[in-house]
Amino acid sequence: MQRFLKQFFRIAIEKFLEALVRIKLARAKPTIIGITGSYGKTTTKEAVYEVLKTRWLVYRNPKSLNTEIGLLLAVLEQPSGFQNPLRWTAILMRAVFNAFTGKRYDFMVLEYGADKPGDIEHLIKIVKPHIAVITGIARVHQAAGQFKSIDEVFYEKKKLVTCLKKSGAAILNRRDAFLKRLEGALDARTLWFGNKKVAPVGRSNNLASLRLGLSDIFAEDVKNTGNGFSATIHCYEDKIHASFPIAGSFHIDAFLPALLCGKLHGVTLAEGVRALQSFRLPPGRMSIIAGAHGATLLDSSYNASPETMKQALALLKDFPGKGAPSGTVLSSPAAARPKRKIAVLGNMNELGDYTEAAHREIGRMIGPWLDQLVTVGDFARIVAETALKRGFPESRIKILSSASEAANFLLSEKLSKGDIILFKGSQNRVRLERAVKMLMARPEDAKKLLCRQEEEWKGIE
Repeated sequence: MQRFLKQFFRIAIEKFLEALVRIKLARAKPTIIGITGSYGKTTTKEAVYEVLKTRWLVYRNPKSLNTEIGLLLAVLEQPSGFQNPLRWTAILMRAVFNAFTGKRYDFMVLEYGADKPGDIEHLIKIVKPHIAVITGIARVHQAAGQFKSIDEVFYEKKKLVTCLKKSGAAILNRRDAFLKRLEGALDARTLWFGNKKVAPVGRSNNLASLRLGLSDIFAEDVKNTGNGFSATIHCYEDKIHASFPIAGSFHIDAFLPALLCGKLHGVTLAEGVRALQSFRLPPGRMSIIAGAHGATLLDSSYNASPETMKQALALLKDFPGKGAPSGTVLSSPAAARPKRKIAVLGNMNELGDYTEAAHREIGRMIGPWLDQLVTVGDFARIVAETALKRGFPESRIKILSSASEAANFLLSEKLSKGDIILFKGSQNRVRLERAVKMLMARPEDAKKLLCRQEEEWKGIE
């Protein structure tokens, strides 16, 4: 009976919020920019927001509110009430006020999440985008009740662009083999981003902001530096060399669609690049944090998939150690070259039948360049076992079951200035942000710098 009542109230709340969202969108009439993909949604959303706000009044959903109820709350500018009935009462009252009298925005930048078939289709029935970005397609959410294959992931994600009107624009990753299938197949104008020049594609339409005859945006000479990463960006008739103060050259795939969104709406390439100079990554997405005893922590603890795990390890391998990106919270602006490179890797969850093969793929990336491998969780153990079979020394492997054990082990290893420690793992049963907090030079900054620090997350494994 209790379970039935919970389900009843959930459905009732969702339907009520849907009605309020329709009222707000009909009243405020913002341009909706929808973002989906198997990775990089939140970072891309934040980058689009950063660029567009230079000229427009822009709202973006906080954190990762991108599910059936989460997206509705995002449009109504409300947080989640989790399991608290009193909090939900206050949220619903504020949502009514927001729907009828809330602030008007020129743009709303929203994430569209999909854990299973039908999720995107459901969301676009309520909040249909005018412009849509797909970051890339990967084999994720493969557990029971989710997607059965990467083809199913693609089929669901592409609904965000196939729903667009002719006056809309689809912005797609040119290097993604699945997204290439959409070339010439959409009603909306199709624009591409990537790391090399491609022929212009798409169709003209009547949207004034798109009557520019613009081609694609792409980047060349993308590389990690001691202060972040640099690239030469080409956007139609413009070209600019830029350096960005965040770690991980793979973040160029978040910046390119953001710069293209800006270009479509009057923000020049130079203005967009300048806006991204102050960009800061969302917590747990490769933040650089000062660690105990002068160590440097690469915090990518928010989540993990095979694609993002590979990106993180490639960054650690390439990390130059000549200092920190400007504006980060490192204790030293000019650290020496890394003394040790340490990877703390947790389970990659929701991979179903692909779980073992995916973790073995990661294990094959471990080589002599790494000084210490620490794994957390039963699945992550496969990474260690694979690395060991391929000749990685057993003395440099530590297999553990919890984030706190990993932190205590590293503290016992006598960390020192110059050590670089990567933290990367999924959410459930891993929670590596707990290890990061234990190793921070200033753990009192955890609420500001780490993911999942709200009260509601306490006690959740």
